[in-house]
Amino acid sequence: MRTSTRLILLLTVMVSAVVAVTSFVSLRQREAALDTAMRNELRAHALTLQIALEESYGDGRITDAQRLIDRLRENTRVYAVVLFDQQARVVVLTNPLIAEEVRNPPELDRVLSTGQTVESVHHVSGHDVFSVIMPIRVGTGLRGAFEISQQVSSVKNDIARARRNWMVTTLIIILIISGVVIVVMRRGLSHPIQELLGGAAALGQGDLDYRVIVPKGRNEFSQLAREFNRMADHLAAQRRAAARKAEERLALERDLRHSERLAMVGRLAAGVAHEMGVPLNVIDARAGQLLERPEAPLETRQRNLTIIRAQVERITRIVRQLLNLARSYNLRRQPVDLPSLISNTLEQIDAAATREGVEVELICSEQIVVDADPDFLGQVLLNVLVNGIHAMPSGGRLRIECAAAAAEQDARRFAAVRVSDTGVGITPEHLDHIFDPFYTTREVGHGTGLGLTVARRIVEEHGGWIEAANNAGGGATFTIYLPQREELPGSLAAQPDQEKCVAQ
Repeated sequence: MRTSTRLILLLTVMVSAVVAVTSFVSLRQREAALDTAMRNELRAHALTLQIALEESYGDGRITDAQRLIDRLRENTRVYAVVLFDQQARVVVLTNPLIAEEVRNPPELDRVLSTGQTVESVHHVSGHDVFSVIMPIRVGTGLRGAFEISQQVSSVKNDIARARRNWMVTTLIIILIISGVVIVVMRRGLSHPIQELLGGAAALGQGDLDYRVIVPKGRNEFSQLAREFNRMADHLAAQRRAAARKAEERLALERDLRHSERLAMVGRLAAGVAHEMGVPLNVIDARAGQLLERPEAPLETRQRNLTIIRAQVERITRIVRQLLNLARSYNLRRQPVDLPSLISNTLEQIDAAATREGVEVELICSEQIVVDADPDFLGQVLLNVLVNGIHAMPSGGRLRIECAAAAAEQDARRFAAVRVSDTGVGITPEHLDHIFDPFYTTREVGHGTGLGLTVARRIVEEHGGWIEAANNAGGGATFTIYLPQREELPGSLAAQPDQEKCVAQ
């Protein structure tokens, strides 16, 4: 339920309760006033009748008393008038059909004996009758008494009529007050609140141009509406400022990326020019010798041609590596036993490791199967292992570790291959660029700088990633993460676990 609706109901109920209570108290006072007026009216009739009877008895005009009593019969509000003598006998009776309680009231003896006026209420035939019994004195003697009575029901009819009028009046007042409260609350409370809610919803949806209608006057809602519009103005200004700053940052980032692309293209062009320039110079020199010395011995010409072919193969290899960077790989995934693939790759670098004085250590204490293309994955391992050997020109130790479920992403587990060397490590300024094309720290003629770039592309095509970091004690570690197969194929499940081995 809305706050405005609750307030309307609360105010309506409270005002209605106050009106009802006030009207009820007024009604009770009205009822008491009618009852008092009825009694005072009957007492006035009784006093008038007493004076008239005493004068009539004093002058001996009893017939005048009879006529006075008969005249009272014409008053419809007077129920009955009874005249008694000294012996409590009925002398005059206005209505012979009146009840016995009125003809012979029990209070009559007390009035005749004491000479005091007595008032009483009798319940006659389902009606309440109020009666006044007064003595009649002539001189110092008591000549009798009379009783005049009136039905209380006439007053009750007036009271019932007053109650009906009270209920109708109260209901009309409540309806009017409720209508006034509803109109005032809707115009003064509900509409401003709805307007502010609409403005808040618009701002929440990003419409900072929305402005609420400011109510007339200088009340709290008009002040709140003005503050709301002022806040919207500030937010709009801040958003424009933020948009300008974002555009500036975006432009700066575009410029930076453009500069980085130009730098990368420059490095790529420089690398291609350098890597192809050397073999092209060799080819040009050897071809010049063949042209300048056509009479050279056959052995010399064959040696020059062999060198030319070797340099052409070198250029072809560089071009092939560049093409590998641009094209997508057609992977033929299959279950690959990772420790076995690493062992086979180590056999290819065994001679180079021995020549460089590098001790190779393989640690794989469990069987790990990954989904991969064995040829491409073998190329990745070969590039990383060769890079590790080249990082230790004075010899050292190359450590290869396998770990199952080393990482988890998107509810999928990844196996890891860590290749650590004890070389000089990677300088911080080179660490962020070692996977860039043609980026190498080796001497000229000792590598193109494409090996790690190709390795990262192949690993990413497999759905994994490769990381590089320096070791605390010296050297660097390359970690390759590959999607791990959850269930082992039957042909691989029967193979024994790999044991720790050391290769020289």
